[in-house]
Amino acid sequence: MTLRRTLAASLFAATLALGVTAASADGTHRPPPGSNEVLVVPLANAEGLEVFVSDVVLPPGFQVPPHSHPGQEIVYVIEGSAVHVEEGAEDRIYKAGEAFTIQPGVVHSPYAGDEGARAIVFRVHVEGQPIRIPAE
Repeated sequence: MTLRRTLAASLFAATLALGVTAASADGTHRPPPGSNEVLVVPLANAEGLEVFVSDVVLPPGFQVPPHSHPGQEIVYVIEGSAVHVEEGAEDRIYKAGEAFTIQPGVVHSPYAGDEGARAIVFRVHVEGQPIRIPAE
């Protein structure tokens, strides 16, 4: 990991520990770096399934450690850009206004572009399973 990413990771962890939130220049809410859970609800007509909605903020250059999810993940980038790094696939850049899916069990490790990234993430999740599984 580069020094820049190590520093970004440290800032990310410190911000999460402090529970810091900030407002954007226009005074609207801006969540802290990390995966900020917005809503968890059971999926109607699908017993045992729930949907997690998160507002994910990645500082410039920050890379999420390799991991997978037991359910499908749907990502909509709303600010900046991110490089989606997925095991067995070519890296792909996603910019604000673009969306993509990640299938269950696929190891991925996205990182933010130079301006950072923000995305709304929907996860279809089986109740009782972990949300995130670190890669070995």
